[in-house]
Amino acid sequence: MTKLLEDELRTYQRHREQLLAAAEGKFVLIKDDRVVGTFDSEMDAIRQGYAVFGNVPFLVKEIVEIEVPKKIFSPLLRV
Repeated sequence: MTKLLEDELRTYQRHREQLLAAAEGKFVLIKDDRVVGTFDSEMDAIRQGYAVFGNVPFLVKEIVEIEVPKKIFSPLLRV
């Protein structure tokens, strides 16, 4: 079974140092093994992803030196 966005995350890791040097703080759009571009906002990257690829999985990730996990809460989960 293939894990979702596994190729895209590997692509990010391969290009991470270059992305940090050129576009730290921006958002990168990655599909498969291709860095599509960097964007000033997450929504700009998402819009471009849908425009180019349609409703399929693609990765939009903030380019940061230190990764901080985001807490996501869902009303569907019971604690």
